This record gives sequence, C-alpha cells and structure tokens, in this order.
Amino acid sequence: MDFSELAHLQNLDNRLMELEAFKGDLPEKVEQLKDELSELTAQLNQNQSELTQCKKELVINKSEIDQLNNSLEKYQEKIYSVKTNKEYDAITAEIESVEAKINDAEIKGVQLLEQEEQLEQQVEQLDSQVSQCREQLKKHEAMLKEKMAQTESQQKNLIQERELIIKSMDRRLYYQYQRISKGKDGFAVAEVNKYTCSGCFATIPAQTVMEVRKMDQIILCETCGRILIPPTINEKAELTAQ
Repeated sequence: MDFSELAHLQNLDNRLMELEAFKGDLPEKVEQLKDELSELTAQLNQNQSELTQCKKELVINKSEIDQLNNSLEKYQEKIYSVKTNKEYDAITAEIESVEAKINDAEIKGVQLLEQEEQLEQQVEQLDSQVSQCREQLKKHEAMLKEKMAQTESQQKNLIQERELIIKSMDRRLYYQYQRISKGKDGFAVAEVNKYTCSGCFATIPAQTVMEVRKMDQIILCETCGRILIPPTINEKAELTAQ
C-alpha cells in the first residue's frame, strides 16, 4: 500500500477545508437569508390576498347596506298608506326585520374595516421586512461571491489533483479513509510522533509504532480510530502538495 498517497490526500483535503473555512459562515448565512426571504414573501403574499378579499367584502357589505336602506325607506313610506291594523303590523314587522339586517351588516362592516386596517399594517410591515431581507441577501451573496472568486482557481486545482490521487489509490485504503473522514470532521489520518497519536494525543504502544513504520497494512489508532502513518510520510506529502 502506498501510504504517501494517503497522506497527500489528507493534506489536499486539509487545504480544501481551509479554503472552505475562508468563506466563514457566509454560505450558511446566505441560505438562512434565502429561507427567511421565502417565508416573509409567502406571508406577504398571503396577507395581500387576504387584504384584497377584505376590500371586496367591504364593497359587497356597503352595497348590501345601501340596498337594505332603500328597502327600509320604501317600507317607511308605505306605512302611511296602510288601511288596516293587519297591514300595519305586517309592514312594521318588515321594518324591524330590515333594521335588524342593517344593524348586523353595519357591525360586520365595522369588523371588516378593523380587519382591513390590521391587514394594511401587516402588509406594510412585511413589505419593509422583505425589502430589508432582500438587501441583506444581496449584500451577503456579493461577499460570498468575492470570497469564492479569491479561492476558485486554487480550489479547482486541488480538486483535480485529488481526483488523480484517488484514481491511483488502493480502493480499500481509500474507502477506509472516506469512512473515517466522515466521522472525524475530515481528519482521517494521524501521524505517530514520539509514540503519540497526533489526532487524539493518545499513547501508541511500541509494537504498534513498529507496525506503522512498516507501512504494509492499515493500522488504526485504538483510541480515535484514525489511520496511523509515520511522520516522515506526511512531511513528504506536504512537500508534494505544495
């Protein structure tokens, strides 16, 4: 097994992680702002739709009140031409019924006006929040784009070099590296320095150190589970990666 390729791969991944760290929390911030903008826009659209519906209901309500008032005037005029108590009682009942309907419609109208005012305030507030969020997103996207431009060429070269190494690596060694890397935040390889694992600083037994120096099999740190390599291998890999 060529453990120098393994060390080289780890060094390349370290540099790729450094380039990613150079972006700071900008990628996460951009995604967070996108989600926030999406939620605010959806809420704004919903409130605008409710406001439009409320205004329609106000128009209908006003028309209904006008019609009821017209009916009330006709009944009130008609009451002076009745000739019997029965007719008088019938018209009086109609007047009371219309007046009750007018009262209900006016109460509903007041409620609709209050709802309209509340929705207008909410729409105005959400519109302002959407504008602010959009500006923040634009600002952070520009910052992220600038950061990416500074590292794009170097990152591309590192990725190409990484792909070449992977193609020539022992499959078993590469899969082991990938599995450990996922569970160790990208750090799958550790040097053995003076009988100590550089990954977790646990003491490595002398027999294990000797086996690591032979470089003929995959040996994992019993404490952290990283692949152990001699420090000289990593030094050569660092020179190669530069």
